[in-house]
Amino acid sequence: MSRSRAEKAGEDRLVVRRLLLSEGVAALGDGLWFSMWAVYLTSVQGVPAATMGLAMGLGGGLGLLAALPVGTLTDRLGARETLLAVTVLRAAFSLAFLAAHGFWTLLIAAALFTSMGTAAKGTKVALVHLMLPERDCLPVLARARVVQHVLYAAGAGAAAWVLSHESSAPYHAAVIVNSLTFGVSAAILARLPRVPPVPAAQRRLSTEALRNFPFTAIMSSTALLALCWALLSSGLPLWLKEGTAAPVWIAPLSVLVSSLLIALFQVRVTRGGRRLAGAVRSSWRAGAALAGCCLAFAAAAWPTSPVVAGGVVLVGLGLHVLGELYYVAARWGLSIKLMAHGAQGQYQAVAATTEGAVVAVGPALVTTLVIGSGAAGWGVLALVFLTCSLPVAPLCRPALRRAAARPVRKSSAA
Repeated sequence: MSRSRAEKAGEDRLVVRRLLLSEGVAALGDGLWFSMWAVYLTSVQGVPAATMGLAMGLGGGLGLLAALPVGTLTDRLGARETLLAVTVLRAAFSLAFLAAHGFWTLLIAAALFTSMGTAAKGTKVALVHLMLPERDCLPVLARARVVQHVLYAAGAGAAAWVLSHESSAPYHAAVIVNSLTFGVSAAILARLPRVPPVPAAQRRLSTEALRNFPFTAIMSSTALLALCWALLSSGLPLWLKEGTAAPVWIAPLSVLVSSLLIALFQVRVTRGGRRLAGAVRSSWRAGAALAGCCLAFAAAAWPTSPVVAGGVVLVGLGLHVLGELYYVAARWGLSIKLMAHGAQGQYQAVAATTEGAVVAVGPALVTTLVIGSGAAGWGVLALVFLTCSLPVAPLCRPALRRAAARPVRKSSAA
């Protein structure tokens, strides 16, 4: 018995190493692409900036629609097979940007690429949950996020080298390299053990996750915490430039420091979300920390000294890191503990879609509030963060009851 347990533990460690390696390779490509795509599309492909923004925004929104059907396929075909197919399609669809020279071609490329990226997030969580013991699920997801941050930074460094060139060849080569990273990631995934699909007799309705209204409400409300990423990428740089005396260079430095702190503490913070009660508390802590972050950023407008204003911003950045750490832990814990057996792919697809929608509209929303209303806009964001986790605890019990129920499945939905 002890030998079989040791063998199983060894197999699990091998699975985890392959999962982390696959995640890291894909993150390297993501860091490369997302650090250079705006310059590539405008300067190399010749797409006007306004056209690019509209096409990428609309395409990203359309791409979110694919996550739910892919989640159903995850349950019916198997999580490994679905994630493998999605990753291969990401490799193929990333090459579509080579042909994106106008609005419609860019819209199609963005929709295809985003659709597989969003679908991959939900399918990956379902695969980890199905492939490993439940006690290891959240720690492995946290370790994957650490690997993702480190390799994403490496990809961003490679993008800096690409951006230093004026010729188009390095840019086109970077797009191809991005595609290759997904191909390598898929090859690693193919070496994972197969996860059997849900047997036909145990399958849920294809709309099971959407019909679990308490779960959908929890995922939708807590997804608003994902606005934290738009705070750093869009809100803070503009606010430093337009609304405070603090030096603007704090913004790029904050991204680097944030990534470092997340790599150091994500695994530790995620342990608190293993139980449902802990995940609920993590959502409250995330909301409170991010609300405090917004108030600190707003307060940075009053000091006239760059040093004092910068110090206030740094306090806000510390709260931001706490909020992001607890948000990610809460999101994993809630989505995994509240999903129904036999419909893991569907439930994780709902989680990925709600978060993806907030990420898509986040930059525009945060920019509008911060630039349009100043400190009052930061106050509105603080109120959103503070209140969006309040419905979580009351909705958990009905969400669990709905997930445990066995809906009557019509033959046409089988």
